[in-house]
Amino acid sequence: MITRDGLPESVEDARERIYAPVAGELDQVILNIGSVAAGRDETQQHPEIEKRLEHVLSAPGKRVRPAITLLAQRLWGRPSDARSVNMATAVELLHIATLVHDDTVDRAATRRGRATASKLWGGTVAVLLGDYVFASSAIFVCETNSVRLIRRFAETIAELARGELKELAGAWQPSATRDAYYERIFDKTASLFATAAESGAILGEADEEDVQRLRSFGHSLGMAYQVYDDLLDLESTSQTLGKPAGHDLPSGILTLPAIIALEGGSGRQPLFDYLGAEPAQRPALLAGTVGAIRSCGALPEARSIAEDFSHKAMIALSAQRPSQELECLKELTAYLLGRRN
Repeated sequence: MITRDGLPESVEDARERIYAPVAGELDQVILNIGSVAAGRDETQQHPEIEKRLEHVLSAPGKRVRPAITLLAQRLWGRPSDARSVNMATAVELLHIATLVHDDTVDRAATRRGRATASKLWGGTVAVLLGDYVFASSAIFVCETNSVRLIRRFAETIAELARGELKELAGAWQPSATRDAYYERIFDKTASLFATAAESGAILGEADEEDVQRLRSFGHSLGMAYQVYDDLLDLESTSQTLGKPAGHDLPSGILTLPAIIALEGGSGRQPLFDYLGAEPAQRPALLAGTVGAIRSCGALPEARSIAEDFSHKAMIALSAQRPSQELECLKELTAYLLGRRN
């Protein structure tokens, strides 16, 4: 976005402007997350555990998911309260926990320019740290006193794990389909976006039609986000992503561009050969395989699909009554997906 003086708006300024209606609540979310490292009950945290949790919890994030919950909750005129802040905290903690586990499974060395927990302390400690954060997120959602939200949150945790399991089970399989990919990225990514938006609507005391409309918004936003993320893995560098680039194919993970390439055209045979090669042969074939995916038209087609999901997210918001929070949700969607486009 261009500011009044004609200069591009900085990333930080754009976020602060979009988050302005719920800035105080987001600050409380950050404080809540910080409290997890120190221990929230009367039992003093072990200093070494506290240090490691602080590392995991202090990485600067975009605060997208808790912002969605807090903005959505206010669409029906209800002010934010402790329940919405606790739910937003739970959503962000759940996201952080999945990143810790993802980095451990992927053997990633960095995340947002910082060493991962698994790199610093090994996989066993990283998994246990992730488990601790998972459990802490559940405590916060319980403090909403909503059985419906607790159930939805538990379902989301199951979906997130199922998405990772599907990804592992489908690795190196040239029979991958678009439908299977869409199911996987819903579980792995879009489910948490959907829950963030749906929970805000529930806490805002929306009627059921509006609750489902907000869930649809989160679903479509999350699907678009993941497709764009998979495109970036083929197009960007590790420096621009903030995490290792080009990770998917060497791990046998078939994202939408690769699946499109497998469906036919000039990219099919190089990719098929790469997947069927002996592990020792794959590094030599990788650059040619990526080049074939890039040149066969798979990237523009995948981008068009991401744009369709983006459009659906905006359509889901169109029936809401005008408000500052609604405009912020629309701007957040455009900002988030525009920066990945």
